[in-house]
Amino acid sequence: MDSGALEVVQDWYRTGNPDLLWSEIEWRVLESFPSGGIYRGRDDVINRFFPSVKAHFSAYETHPKTFMADGETVVTTGLYRIRSKSGVITEADFAHVWTVRDASIVAFRQIADTAAINASLGKI
Repeated sequence: MDSGALEVVQDWYRTGNPDLLWSEIEWRVLESFPSGGIYRGRDDVINRFFPSVKAHFSAYETHPKTFMADGETVVTTGLYRIRSKSGVITEADFAHVWTVRDASIVAFRQIADTAAINASLGKI
């Protein structure tokens, strides 16, 4: 297990520190997820993705449960806890796949129960 990569990802979940993201990161979110798509670069992730996705919810939390690391790859499973603007509370499973190089997150890929999330938003 590459504890360096693991520590970087765990630090991201704790702090959301944008300095942990490589300036040219590729951030992939399922198309079926609110504001899903591919975001390129730290500024795109921080200034476009996060504000856009959070605008769909009155509360949006990410709770990682397990971490598995192999070299520069870290896989995290956990739960999103969300509250829709209409007050519907939902938990949805996720898996996140991270690539870390030189203490920077260079890639992120999300897998999630988007059906549960979209149902809470009245989109199903």
